[in-house]
This record gives sequence, structure tokens and C-alpha cells, in this order.
Amino acid sequence: MDLAIVYSPIGGGHKAAALALAETAKGKGMTAEVLNLFELAPLVGNAYVEWHLAITGTNPEAYGRVYHAANHRGGALEPLRLKFEQLVFGRLLRRIETLQPRAVIATHHLPLVVLGRARRKGNLEAPVTAVITDYTSHAVWAERGVDAFCVPSLFAHADIVRHRGDPRDVYMTGIPVREAFERIEPVSMPRDGEPLRVLVTSGGFGVGPMRRIVRSFAGQVDVALTVVCGAAEALVADVERDVREAGVNARVIGFERDMASRVAEAHVVVGKAGGLTVSETLTAGRPMIVVGAVPGNEKQNEAFVVGGGAGVAAEPEDVGGIANMLRAQHRLQAMGERGRLLVVSHAARRVLEVAMVRASTSNAA
Repeated sequence: MDLAIVYSPIGGGHKAAALALAETAKGKGMTAEVLNLFELAPLVGNAYVEWHLAITGTNPEAYGRVYHAANHRGGALEPLRLKFEQLVFGRLLRRIETLQPRAVIATHHLPLVVLGRARRKGNLEAPVTAVITDYTSHAVWAERGVDAFCVPSLFAHADIVRHRGDPRDVYMTGIPVREAFERIEPVSMPRDGEPLRVLVTSGGFGVGPMRRIVRSFAGQVDVALTVVCGAAEALVADVERDVREAGVNARVIGFERDMASRVAEAHVVVGKAGGLTVSETLTAGRPMIVVGAVPGNEKQNEAFVVGGGAGVAAEPEDVGGIANMLRAQHRLQAMGERGRLLVVSHAARRVLEVAMVRASTSNAA
């Protein structure tokens, strides 16, 4: 076995990054196993997901306070946290031991507590590579024992070095997305008589102010929406009702397995500022309207997009007017071009190179 790739299903992005790595690895003739950490600890995993969705959905300001307050190494509660996560997620190490991979890659920070400790104690031979999936990095990623950190931006690079201290272990690879996003043609302005095609996405769990966004397109002419509601089945019926009542030209779907095709159809993408949503959109050269960013990593991802000239931030009720304004001002193409310049291309390949070089070095030692 060449690779064990571990993710935690906190949102859809960590899984999407893991699957992109596995797809690229298999394309190179490598063997890879993708592991869902929470399948090895389902009770705790489900509780963690429910807590995360609840606090980000109902009290995002509280989530932001927790995020920033915990953004440092050490503290009185740190030993307790580490001990708890080692006990809860210990089955992960036993699963990896049965696979005997040459290298381990994690696209979420939770597995790193167990994996980093195992590396420090000499209980895991395979080197561990962490893939940061936001355009900034939190202290929880900087676990001792992790061999390499793959980051998407100078901001995340500086954060990891500040928490970890050794820049030689930090690599600028980008965030892994499927190769299909790399192959999407550049965006072009709608031709005469062609509607502005807008993709509204909610992420894998169907979160965010979707219904208010859809209603913002009431009265906007020459616009065609595609609304992806994710795994929230009940949301589909609610959005379809909003579409009818607002008189909006839209197709509404649930979970989408081929987001690359949906993004390729669109002139502009509307969504939350999750790291993978941002990366897929910008890699495809599509401008982004960021809505509902939660304080913490999403707000910092939003700043990366807006500050780089690849998108704008908007209130849900303003999205329709802003989308048509971008068309009227002929800004779509320039913003799409800026997006492609902001991200590191072929990130999955770069991450695999880091992991396998570390594996070769470890074996040689």
C-alpha cells in the first residue's frame, strides 16, 4: 500500500480533498486507501459534526470567538484535549497498522493528534503529511511529530511556521482539487440573448442562507440559476417553493457528485467560503460571490478571495443585483483570471510528491 489518506467529515471539503488525492494517486499507478476518521469512532464523530453545524449555523460569532481563543499551542486544557483525542481516535492507528502504507496524508487536523504522537513514540513508520485546507492555518494543525505540512498560501505558511517553528517542513502546494477543475475553459461573457448562468452552492451539508440568496434574484432579468442544496434533502423542497414564488428561472438539485461540470457551466459561483469551494471555484477560473462566511477560517478565506480580486462579498439579499452588476461592468473574465493566478495549480500532484519524497527519505534512514 502506497498511501493511507485520512479525513474527518466536517463539511464536505476535507473529504473532497482526500478523494482528489486518491484520484490523482491512482492515476499515477499508486495504491491508496481513503479513511473516514469518524467511521472509526461514530458516536463521537456524529456528536462533533452536530456540534459544529449547530454552532456555525446558529451562533457563528461564538464559533469565531472559540476559533481565535484556541489559536495557540499549549494552555491549561491542552493536555486534556490531547489525551481525549488519543483515546477516542486510537482505532485509526490500528487501522493504519493493518494497511502498512508507505505514507500517510491527513486533510483534517483531528487525525494528527494520534498520528503525530505515534510518530514521536516510534509506533508509526510511515511519515505523516498534513494538508491544510484553508487559506490560513490554525494552531491545531501544528501537531508535534507531523513530518510535513502542505499549505495553499503565504498566510497559511506563516501561520504554521509561527506555531511549529521550522519552515523546512512547510511546502507551498495548494489545496488538492480534482483534475477536472484544472481542465475547465476560462469564463467568457454571456453572448447576446444568453442568460447569466449562476451556480449557487451550499457545500456538502446544505448550510448557508440559500433561500434568501435565491429570493434575491426576483426581478433580475436574463439570469439562470443552478442551486445545489447538498445533503439537506428537506432544503430542496423549500428552495423549489422559493423559486416558484419569486418567479426565478432556476433548477434545484440535491447532492451533486460532479461539481466540476456544474462549475464549468456557470459564469459566476455563489457560496460560502469553505476552503474547497474557494479552491475549486478559483481553479476553474470562475469569479465568486461569497455569502455567509463564518468568523474564523471562512472569513479569512473570504479575505483571500476578495483581496486577490477574484470575487466579492455580499449579503444574501444583495446577491442577485451584484451578479448582474458584475456582468454589466464586464468584470467576470478579469476576476476569473485573477482567481486562477491566486491558487497553486495541480495541488494534488504536489502534495503526493511531498508525501512520497518524505517516504523515500524515511525508508532510506
